[in-house]
Amino acid sequence: IEPFGSRTYLVRTVPAPLHNRDWKAAVTELLESATAQGDWTERIAMSIACHSAIRAGQSLTGDEMREMVRQLERTSLPRSCPHGRPTMLQLSAERLRKEFGRTG
Repeated sequence: IEPFGSRTYLVRTVPAPLHNRDWKAAVTELLESATAQGDWTERIAMSIACHSAIRAGQSLTGDEMREMVRQLERTSLPRSCPHGRPTMLQLSAERLRKEFGRTG
């Protein structure tokens, strides 16, 4: 990203995780957060992660799902996203039986 006039920026390339995603929203969010307090590089990483995330209703192949779980397992905080939302839930065998209407 580079200045291209007084209120315009030129985007020459976007990070690979944003390919085929809403990269314009990610860039806008980054520019708006540039004046905020805190670690700017961390906010960039969080924004890219958020905007490159799998969206509700998006179909994945079995291989894509397995790779996503492998990547999640390699993170330092696999139980939540950068915003603190859970990425996994633990369900007991009893709870699964109850949800599917099975007993004992």
